[in-house]
Amino acid sequence: MDIVIKLNSQTVGKDKVARLCQYSCRALWASKDGSESIETVQLLKHIESILSSFRKLLRFGKGFEVLYSATAGLKLKELSAQLFITLGKIASGLFLLADHVVWLSRSGINKNINTNKWVDRSNRFWLISILFNLCRDVQELYRLFVYYSRSNIRNLQRTLYAVYRENKPLLVDTIKNVCDVFIPLNGLGILPVSNQTIGLLGAISSLMGLLPLVYPRLKF
Repeated sequence: MDIVIKLNSQTVGKDKVARLCQYSCRALWASKDGSESIETVQLLKHIESILSSFRKLLRFGKGFEVLYSATAGLKLKELSAQLFITLGKIASGLFLLADHVVWLSRSGINKNINTNKWVDRSNRFWLISILFNLCRDVQELYRLFVYYSRSNIRNLQRTLYAVYRENKPLLVDTIKNVCDVFIPLNGLGILPVSNQTIGLLGAISSLMGLLPLVYPRLKF
């Protein structure tokens, strides 16, 4: 119960829980499509749509906040870390701003917006943001493997276990980004994936995003 209260007290916690439910609904209706009643599938799709709109409203205005926070990455000593974090946050901020426009269109506040164009822009910025985050993860994983290869750990299996045991926040972040990258790729038509797969990947990514909120030691 304490975990539920903790998550509910944070905007990001509400967003992650809603995201988990949203993608779980997609995985469910995609798995039932064609084998269950039309009413069940339509209900799950409706719930998914409501959760998606709720999350867009919940994050409204956050794009400016993320863009402002991008300057924090410039304070890091390592140039590559500065590059990946700063550009990643800029792309994430632009993704959220595009997402705000999509919400304004779908909510009926502004009917003159080309929704499909802004959805496409949103996915492009989201993909760029994830790719920068993945570059940071890969760089850190490479640095760790080089470090362990120069230590007394020569066996690959033991090296992997050492990375897992001592760097769980990095692994959680990497799994989250790997799962996330397929969603905008699918949205842009670059790498078509089934709705059920997207639902499962989104649910796994959401769980990975929830873990650092519940256990702060897993924050990367």
